[in-house]
Amino acid sequence: MTGARATSQTAIHRFLPEVDPAFAKNQYALFRDQFLSYPGGFGPAVREYPKGVDGSGDVDSGPLVAGISLSATVVAVGAARMNGDRTLAAAIGSEGELLGVPIDLPWSKRYAFGLLPIGDAFVVWSSTARLLTEPPTEVEHESRWWWRLPWLGVLGLVAIAPWGWALGRRVRTTLGAH
Repeated sequence: MTGARATSQTAIHRFLPEVDPAFAKNQYALFRDQFLSYPGGFGPAVREYPKGVDGSGDVDSGPLVAGISLSATVVAVGAARMNGDRTLAAAIGSEGELLGVPIDLPWSKRYAFGLLPIGDAFVVWSSTARLLTEPPTEVEHESRWWWRLPWLGVLGLVAIAPWGWALGRRVRTTLGAH
């Protein structure tokens, strides 16, 4: 037995607020504490195993990247929305728009070049989650305000790399002429 895993926890937290809102609030806070991660300063993302536990991926979690389950991270958007954690839902959604290789077609939007239709279904299922039993309430959870900075740094370096190469060639040419 491996204990709690994010692929099941995110699905549970997607439905628990409608079953028992008070219990869900407590359990969701524990889930965030044990599974939310910022690997290498990037993130947010959801670990497949709780902090301090390592394991391998399987058919449910898919391959793990630095312990992160991409499928659980996508489903966590719906769990966050259902638990009033709009900040986390928006952060993961924004990250998905950056890393998910979205393709806008005239009739649909596909992620991962449209190669994984089940992933697209999970994105829709998660991003449209809403409480049906009561009006949604927003709950404040601590989130790292700077989570975008590492991504912006990487994208900035990619953007200026061609200029750096051109400048390097010009400097070498100028130095070689003297």
